[in-house]
Amino acid sequence: MKYCTLVLLAILLITAGSGCRQADEVINVLSQKRDSTPPTLISWQMKSPSTATLTFSEPVVIKGSDFSIETIGITSATVSMTTVTITMAEAIALGKCVRLYGRVEDLSRNSLRFAITLWAKNPQPARLLINEFTTKGTEVNPDRVELVVLERGNLAGITLYAGSPASYSDRLIFEDRWAERGTYVVVRFQDGQDGGEFESEQLAGLSSNNGALSVALTPEWSSPIMDAVVWGNRVTTTYEGFGSEALLTQVGQLAEAGQWSSNKSGDSIDSSLSTATRSFCRDRLIDTNSERDWYICDTRQASFGGPNSEKRYSP
Repeated sequence: MKYCTLVLLAILLITAGSGCRQADEVINVLSQKRDSTPPTLISWQMKSPSTATLTFSEPVVIKGSDFSIETIGITSATVSMTTVTITMAEAIALGKCVRLYGRVEDLSRNSLRFAITLWAKNPQPARLLINEFTTKGTEVNPDRVELVVLERGNLAGITLYAGSPASYSDRLIFEDRWAERGTYVVVRFQDGQDGGEFESEQLAGLSSNNGALSVALTPEWSSPIMDAVVWGNRVTTTYEGFGSEALLTQVGQLAEAGQWSSNKSGDSIDSSLSTATRSFCRDRLIDTNSERDWYICDTRQASFGGPNSEKRYSP
């Protein structure tokens, strides 16, 4: 009897509201509980140099006046179900970013305010490969990473991480600069007398014994990863052999992205024999995303800025 009464009540409520459009809201009639959870911003990306799309967890409604960018005007803001498209008055300068402020509502009028960073879309990115690096640097020979350009293009926005896009200790975001095929790009990750043309943000050095490097297309945490490498001393026992929870997370992301062949520490490059001048070198640009691609060069044979030395260290 109680169930029949509730069903009848539901029918009456629906019938009463059918004569005119009511305020949009989602209500469970039987429980009388209103949806009170705001939408979630799931992801965002630049679709063109002046257009960004934002994806939410549920359909949203917007007003154009609810969006603003500090330095660039907005010409339009449109919505299609869960996707909001923002068109800017001008393109974001290559290698630069802007801050977008916005507000959306779901169909129950639950609102979400947010502020996100949008990086310029690079229409012609160079293709890069990690070719040489050191992790036990000194003042004379600081930690460095060498990238080689496989396909000509612009470096703008491409990001080199000590770690992965979602978890890193240091990084370099390249500015607007064209790079030709065969160019060697050297980045210094530590204070020192010698180095490269580019410097990382922190200059705190790379992790000596257990660590990871990655190159991403953009600075966003969800960016496609172009290349990666993982090293370890193979004697560390904590955090499944990686030595830290951060590195364990980083390797998991790189493996999931298909840029490293394994999430096991035993499959990393053996770092025990490397020094400030015995660098990790890629073997003839081979890229199978595994430790088989790498060797350690002989003492004082590090060759940043040029082809890797073919003299291999033999203990």
